[in-house]
Amino acid sequence: MTTSPPSELRILETYRIGPPPGSAPESSLPFTFFDIAWLYSGPVQRVFFYRFPHSASHFMESVFPTLKSALALTLRDFYPLAGKVRLAPGSQSQYELHYAEGDCVPFVVAEHDGDFDDLSGCHPREYTRVRSLAPQIPEPTDDGQRPVMALQVTLFPDKGLTLAVAVHHSACDGSSSTRFLSSWACRASGFEKEAPAPPYFDRSSVPDPNEAYSKFFSGHAADARNVESMRVQFVPPDAVIGTVTLTADDLGKLKATISSEAKNASFRCSNIVATYAYAWVSLVKARAPSAETTVHLAFPGNCRGRLQPAQPALPAEYFGNCIGGNFAEAKAGDLAGEDGVVVAARIAGEAIEQFKAEPLRDADKWPEKYRAIAMQRPLAVSGSPGFKVYNVDFGWGRPVKVDMPSIVWIGTISVADSRDESGGVEIGLVAPKAEMDQFVAHFSYGLKLLRKF
Repeated sequence: MTTSPPSELRILETYRIGPPPGSAPESSLPFTFFDIAWLYSGPVQRVFFYRFPHSASHFMESVFPTLKSALALTLRDFYPLAGKVRLAPGSQSQYELHYAEGDCVPFVVAEHDGDFDDLSGCHPREYTRVRSLAPQIPEPTDDGQRPVMALQVTLFPDKGLTLAVAVHHSACDGSSSTRFLSSWACRASGFEKEAPAPPYFDRSSVPDPNEAYSKFFSGHAADARNVESMRVQFVPPDAVIGTVTLTADDLGKLKATISSEAKNASFRCSNIVATYAYAWVSLVKARAPSAETTVHLAFPGNCRGRLQPAQPALPAEYFGNCIGGNFAEAKAGDLAGEDGVVVAARIAGEAIEQFKAEPLRDADKWPEKYRAIAMQRPLAVSGSPGFKVYNVDFGWGRPVKVDMPSIVWIGTISVADSRDESGGVEIGLVAPKAEMDQFVAHFSYGLKLLRKF
């Protein structure tokens, strides 16, 4: 869906950047079942806010040339991101990520009259204003090929800038896209030696459990008709985007409380379990469904290194999608009670342990499971603290804020490392203003009680 930019944002120029001529081979990466699951999911967007107390002309003359050349060199390694998703020639069902010489990424440069400090805050902000800072991926070509990435820099003269990326989820997951961003940032800042290792493209060892690919593909006819309308339905006019934080100390106290009250003596609560549990309980309290209502949690799990023993482990550098689905449910009354966080942590922890033991268990049913609960507004999770988004430094210092406007499905949270301290976790949410206020109130009140001890 294409939208017009707000009046406070002006597009100055649109560039097209690709790998240096002759530096990347024409190639086709066949979709695995991990990839085809995201065919109609839309783009994943991240907006990085940076302090930049200089004029627009200074940026264009002194900074942008380096940024463009570093991007071209990075796309030499990550060339599939300059390509397009298409049906493989002669096939009616096998999709692939195809790159050919001359393929490029659109790169928009814009200027903004708004308040940088306000837009880069953690408090609830008007969703559409933050969304305008993220680029729009071009529409499919006449022959149905779909570009997969777009970039945008928005200048707030003498205050700051945002650098934003949109990557279609069928091309790759967050692990791959943040590796691309980190590589680009290292080249732009002159620290190329610190860049992550190049991507790994071999997909020959990725399995297809229970013919998951064909099942996912056959289910996409309904997705193509419904996904876009569902996105619109889930974005009310008063939607806001905001961020709350669990400090390392908060997480330590949460884990200690959960572990001490858990009935299973062997249960040990991790940071991510505590994060999911506390956010889930806070959202259930904010929505206040009836006690007998079943509420759902859906979160990703990285399958790299876990496709054992039948398949060799995929390295961390594997490019593409390699995340599994984890699902949990509970009665709203159980989560809203005094020991709700303990209950939520136990349920989430059990799901994680099952995933670790058998990551592809029921893999062919993941989309079906999510479709079954999607209209019930589950707490779904995007991102990971392990991506270290606050380490993405293009030479202007660490980001002052990172937002994910693509968590547009109400109830989806983003999770990331904390900018302000090691071991903390940031949680982002898009919600109607009243629901956001309730979520923040319950989130803050629980921490106030926790911090007394």
